[in-house]
Amino acid sequence: MRTLVLYESKTGSTKKYAEEIARSVNGDILPAKKFKAKMIQDYDTFVFGGWVMGGKIQGLDRFLSFYDEMKEGHDILIFASGMSIVSKESRDSLISSNILDLYHVRFYQLRGSFDYQKLNLVNKILMSNSLRMIDKDPKASFDQKALLDIKEHPIEYYDRAGLDRIISVLHKLSAIGGEA
Repeated sequence: MRTLVLYESKTGSTKKYAEEIARSVNGDILPAKKFKAKMIQDYDTFVFGGWVMGGKIQGLDRFLSFYDEMKEGHDILIFASGMSIVSKESRDSLISSNILDLYHVRFYQLRGSFDYQKLNLVNKILMSNSLRMIDKDPKASFDQKALLDIKEHPIEYYDRAGLDRIISVLHKLSAIGGEA
């Protein structure tokens, strides 16, 4: 089974997960923007990882633009990494807001790291505006208020258990494919 791991990463967290997945299954790895339709025939399994901003998995729309060519005879796994606490509710929200329920894919949510200093100017401005709105919102939740400290204190998180689930599924798919 040949596996291609594609990723879209902003501050390196998603890329780190993608590198570990590719290494663990002896797969190839590529930034998602370099993926071309002609590559589909060279692989049995595709893994896409993207970071989350505003409930949207970045790079996912471009990846799914190849779905019709990939859906027959290929396994497709998607993971999203972001600041949200991994839960059934946040996973369901990501599936809904990214219309993943329309596709036959395996989806995983991983907790990602976040470092404000690694953002470009535009994203720093957007993040600062969001934090200002949270600070002024009397109805902001405890989790939202906890984000106010994010500019000075990066979040460092690596979801080993979630990553191991993805790698385990890929090994099982490889074993099934090897029996055919």
